[in-house]
Amino acid sequence: MGFFLVLFLVLCAVAFLAGVLLNSYILFIAGCRVERMTSAVWFWNRAMTDFIFIVFLPLRFISIFILDLDWAKSLSNTVCSFHMFSSAFLLTALSVDRCILVARPEWAWNHRTPQLAFLMVLGMWALSLGFSLRYSDLLEFLFSRSRTSMHFHPDEGRVKAAITIQFLVGFLFPLALILIPTFYIVLAARTRRNRLIQSTKPLKILLGLIPAFFLCWLPYHVFSFLQISAKYPLPILDMGSAFACVLTYFNSCLNPIFYFTMEEEFLRYRQCGRNSQTTDNSGPELAES
Repeated sequence: MGFFLVLFLVLCAVAFLAGVLLNSYILFIAGCRVERMTSAVWFWNRAMTDFIFIVFLPLRFISIFILDLDWAKSLSNTVCSFHMFSSAFLLTALSVDRCILVARPEWAWNHRTPQLAFLMVLGMWALSLGFSLRYSDLLEFLFSRSRTSMHFHPDEGRVKAAITIQFLVGFLFPLALILIPTFYIVLAARTRRNRLIQSTKPLKILLGLIPAFFLCWLPYHVFSFLQISAKYPLPILDMGSAFACVLTYFNSCLNPIFYFTMEEEFLRYRQCGRNSQTTDNSGPELAES
């Protein structure tokens, strides 16, 4: 058990340091382009959710190993839930945005603006916060008399409902919604029907972000269902759940790697934008750059 505790601590430290540094850099780079580029709005907000999630990693560690700190557990669960919902929603929006850019370039030229993307992001953040506060029992803990107790435990039925809703709304439904536009983009890329995607760099980035998110969050949901279905405490489930949580933090470290590759895409768009023979099929992205 001591070995696994040390390993868990080392992994948390690596995820925390790497996540804070990488996402801070992404926030700085993408923040310089938010007002001009719609894509930068999506990536800046995803980096912001990753940064918030990583910053609260020490609190997650404390809530796992110090069971009496119920406020830390509630706050940590809220942040984790908010990150999961917001990341899933933003990834879905990014996939749909790319699909529209490929399928309807003329419409995207006239309507795809950073201001519209920003308004959509505000709606997704509000929706994510609503789901997180509604099903984490944080407000109930903070504003009820039970907050004076060091052994506050949420209702078992609400916990099961929260885990089910998190899986459906924060994992399964976004996965289904993402697959449809992604398949369309893949087919369009194979048939080369749009010059915007003749370079497969944006497609590779999208196909990297999607599996990384869902594969890293799948163990989290699996162990959550195993824990609520167990009739008695099992140390192996607690250990597996702890490492599943660490995997979700490493997902926030992987995302900046994909964002770094976007630099090549932005540079290529700038070069194409200087070419007067470039067609309007690349319009929205070229205009932004």
